[in-house]
Amino acid sequence: MKVCVIEDDPLMLGHLEDMLKRMDYQVMTAETVDDGLRVVRDWSPDAVLVDILMPDRDGLNFIMETRHLRETMRVIAITGGGRLGPGPILEMATGLGAHATLIKPITEEALKGALSGA
Repeated sequence: MKVCVIEDDPLMLGHLEDMLKRMDYQVMTAETVDDGLRVVRDWSPDAVLVDILMPDRDGLNFIMETRHLRETMRVIAITGGGRLGPGPILEMATGLGAHATLIKPITEEALKGALSGA
């Protein structure tokens, strides 16, 4: 399975990439929504983990744009919550088409479940 991770925090990005590789997934990373959109167009991942709160454009924009590009791609929204806490942000992500949501810090078990749809 091919997984793209879109995350602006280099430490979290590296952590998620390492975790996914340990689980034998092929991984591509992006630090911005625009770079993530390029990865989706060029690499056609089976799943994308996208951080919701990012400086350039937020993950909600990514979710809206990719629903038209690849309807079979599993989208997992992730967040630490920000000022409002994770609830409202993740509800919006689900309403826009995210298949699953995860709150940071993310465990390997939670990530595996979100990717498999369990």
